[in-house]
Amino acid sequence: MTEATAITEAIVTGILLGGLYAVIALGLNLIFGIIRVINFAHGSIMVIFMYLGFWLWYLLGIDPYVGMLIVVPIAFGFGYGVQHVFIRPMFMREKSYVVEPLGVLLLMAGFDMVISNSALQAFGARVWYVYGSAFMGTVHVGFLTMSKQRLVVVLVVVLLTVGIHWLLNHTNLGNRIRAVGQNREAAAICGINVHHIYALTFGLGCAVTAVGGCAALPFMPITPFAGMGLALRAFVVVILGGLGSIPGALLAGIIIGVMEIVGAHFTNSSIGSIIVFAIFLVIIVSRPKGLMGTIEV
Repeated sequence: MTEATAITEAIVTGILLGGLYAVIALGLNLIFGIIRVINFAHGSIMVIFMYLGFWLWYLLGIDPYVGMLIVVPIAFGFGYGVQHVFIRPMFMREKSYVVEPLGVLLLMAGFDMVISNSALQAFGARVWYVYGSAFMGTVHVGFLTMSKQRLVVVLVVVLLTVGIHWLLNHTNLGNRIRAVGQNREAAAICGINVHHIYALTFGLGCAVTAVGGCAALPFMPITPFAGMGLALRAFVVVILGGLGSIPGALLAGIIIGVMEIVGAHFTNSSIGSIIVFAIFLVIIVSRPKGLMGTIEV
């Protein structure tokens, strides 16, 4: 293999990896863009549904990609319930604040610890793997070799990005969601049930996160703390792409994936991560709103 071929394959692999980062970041970006809550439990929530997808495969033989049809509605209901039962009372109690109540940030941080340690108690520190997915293996395109699973992830993230963008910009529900994201007090005056929209948004964010978790199952090990590294990169993707920008999350995910893999190709994985965060710092200092920067949705 020539050096040019190796670099090309590294770039393609980076794009495919960036698709995974983007799909995980989409849910986080959606929640922050509308509710203005930083979901510190994002990684742990993803792990819950990775375990659910794993057990569907392990006990019932359901392929993780098919299992999305079961996991995603459950994730939506879970997110709706968390918003309604836990987060809504915090907003109600501190509704006089102009910005989001600090109690919600502490709540989500505590929620992360509860979920992670509960998973550790339930499943132990054992590492679990999924074998036998219908999409396992590689596909050859010219001189390039690509992972089928990661190609599926890229297809999923493109469809999700287009779907969410269409939902937010071309439907009545999307208009109400954007109205709440821009000014919840004005939206409430116009008759929009703000807390219902918040619950729908949090549920949708968790559903998208579950898609990312299930999509990662065939090529990622599962542990109670498997979401920590991915959640960290999801935060980077969200900030780099632009807070609240759905297309920005896709672009930033691909950029991060390519930088990480190409950097690791010339050095090692640790140096590759350093390069990613160094370039991230440079971009965020020079363009605080991100690549497709807008704070408003």
